[in-house]
Amino acid sequence: MYTRTRDAELTKSAILDAARRLFAKKGITSVSIRDIAAAAGVSHGLVQQYFGTREQMVAGIIKCEIDAVMSAPFPMPDGTGGGEPELIRRQLREGMEGFKDFASIIMRAELDGIEPEKMLNPDLPTPTTHLASTIAGMQEQSRPDGRSPFNPKMVSAYVNAALFGFAALAPWLMTSVGLTPEDYEKRYDEIIDITMALIGLAI
Repeated sequence: MYTRTRDAELTKSAILDAARRLFAKKGITSVSIRDIAAAAGVSHGLVQQYFGTREQMVAGIIKCEIDAVMSAPFPMPDGTGGGEPELIRRQLREGMEGFKDFASIIMRAELDGIEPEKMLNPDLPTPTTHLASTIAGMQEQSRPDGRSPFNPKMVSAYVNAALFGFAALAPWLMTSVGLTPEDYEKRYDEIIDITMALIGLAI
């Protein structure tokens, strides 16, 4: 039984990996179930057995992405306001290195009317809500009255919008300011420094 369950998990993972690559490269509506089956090395029927539609695959990709980020061994805030910036910096670094395809898929899903926001479980934390909570803690530490003109949830949404847009549109954005597309990955640390400075304005 364990072997059969493990095989099913590996097959699902292979299907989602193939779907992620194809969706990011070609768009969600341009990829067929047969395309995904061929890329995953499984039968068309098996893909339909585990994921009946492309929308279900997008939901699976979103869940896997959130699970992977939330299970990463990040340090916890130290409660004094001293550890939070490093926590955020490490989370941003991990995110930038791993979610370029994911950012493209979310953008394509929104443009295709798939509504990926409806695939989120409001009862479960996400990297975005985790960042909002960390920013809220930093605001409390730095402001004796506990007040800030910036809502930490909106700050987190803005930061994620910037990073998602950068990841999905890096070639165009870099070229539009006279840099090369390759500069994006070479300048991760600089992008994170700018992001941290923007977060600092809200603290």
